[in-house]
Amino acid sequence: MVSAVDIITYIGIPLAVLGVLPTIYTVLKSYFTLRAISKSLQRNGVIAITRSALLSGIVEIEIPRRSIIPLERGDPKYFGLRENASGLRGGSWTTFWWKEMVIGVKSYRLQYHDELSQPQAEIEFEALIAFLLDRGAVPSKEGWADLRGAGLWTPAGTKLLLSPVSGEEVLSVAMSDDSDGILSLSLNWRREWDTRSTDSLPPYWTRMKPARVEEDVLRKMEELERPQVEEVKEVDKKGGFLDDDSAKSEDIAAFRSPVRVRINATGIQEAYKEDDAKKKLMLLHLRPIPSSNDSNAGFWFCCAATAFEAPQGGLWSFSIPEDVVAVARRETVPSGVMVLLGAVNDDEVPTWRTPYDDQADRFEKHVKFVESSRKMNEENRLPPAERDAARRRRIEQEARDFHTDFQRRRMREDQRREAEIGEAMQSRRLPIPVVAEANRKWLIQKFGLAENMTLMALIEQVMYGMANDVSLARRLAVMLDLWKNWAQSGGMTKSHYLAVKEDQIVFSLASFVLYVIRSTVSEPTGSVVGDLQECLRMWKKVRLG
Repeated sequence: MVSAVDIITYIGIPLAVLGVLPTIYTVLKSYFTLRAISKSLQRNGVIAITRSALLSGIVEIEIPRRSIIPLERGDPKYFGLRENASGLRGGSWTTFWWKEMVIGVKSYRLQYHDELSQPQAEIEFEALIAFLLDRGAVPSKEGWADLRGAGLWTPAGTKLLLSPVSGEEVLSVAMSDDSDGILSLSLNWRREWDTRSTDSLPPYWTRMKPARVEEDVLRKMEELERPQVEEVKEVDKKGGFLDDDSAKSEDIAAFRSPVRVRINATGIQEAYKEDDAKKKLMLLHLRPIPSSNDSNAGFWFCCAATAFEAPQGGLWSFSIPEDVVAVARRETVPSGVMVLLGAVNDDEVPTWRTPYDDQADRFEKHVKFVESSRKMNEENRLPPAERDAARRRRIEQEARDFHTDFQRRRMREDQRREAEIGEAMQSRRLPIPVVAEANRKWLIQKFGLAENMTLMALIEQVMYGMANDVSLARRLAVMLDLWKNWAQSGGMTKSHYLAVKEDQIVFSLASFVLYVIRSTVSEPTGSVVGDLQECLRMWKKVRLG
């Protein structure tokens, strides 16, 4: 007969063992999960506090959340990569070296080790973009347009910055799991993409180097007549457009080497020459000064520099106003004016002036010749005494007629010239690229420059000249303001034409400025510069991981 002891032994004990197996499994699972998580944290260099509730199977982790900023540019680690970057979700920011500061703790409750992630780091959006552009990343026009339009609803994976080598994503929109209402971004970088160093030009900066010009060109420039307004008098032996007044405001020797200028959203911040970085250049004539006649020179310099550096992703902090971009895209210079200035020939533009018919002049000249011949024949038939008197009267009359005809021809010529200018004002207008190319050829021919000198090389010399020469910067700003005025007021007038003719060299340089603005800045609503700036305005800080 089965006793109670047997029942407990053969039935109760196995049942009791089966009852505690789930608890044992949970404890073991928690232990191994905690062990795997601890190893993963250690392997990825993440410092955390871990604890496990063995009976519940939940592993609790506390990981510090950090705020990061880029290192100083002179730090050797600035262009380096971490050897032990974290591979955890949310840890892509550990690819680079940063200045770090703990700003809080993020708690996680996990059941499985593959759920492990780490907090994204907070960083100023502008500082992040500037750092990645400095590393060589290239902005994605479509990505910034999408981010500006969709905001936090931008699809994950949208590329904002691309690799300088392969076009792969460098910075993209991440899942919003750890965003807390802040824009989340993910970072990706490879060692083979590193092509820049401390010698490279960082964001916000532009570099202007002088071109080499031969001595005979210098003499030609010096022999130019100086118009009523201040004229370009000489060219620096290394290519700057110099005026003798420039020595009064800046040391000429400071511009014998390439010049670097930092530009922010409001204008020039600082400048120095490359062979002496400690010697700061004031460039007061390019800085915005209230109630100053030269304040617009700095504005136009920043516009030119921004457009010049835009293809390389530089100087995106300064925004070219939409009205200036509109002027650069508009057809504003009549073709007849370019013919009158001697920059193009009549056969290069549509017919614009009424052909002059000189048939009446030839007929009048023929009539006068016939009349003079008739008088001379009559004189020859007169007696000698009367012949001399008649000849004197004829010569005196011809002298008076010659003077009268000269005055009449001069009046007709002035009238014809006025009519020609009027027709030139009404002629078909040319786009900026055509005007700039014509002025390039005219300038090359006038100064004997190299035929292969491009518009981009010339605009760099314009910028160098504006930084170097107070007079040139002021005159160029006046010309660009005048250009903007007639573009927005219905077209060029005679007074505009006379101002352009009086300082045609500066008019040519102004066309280069508008050309570079037109050719390198896309539509205001879709330009990567405009979209990037608007996104930086909306999000001061983002989470990176």
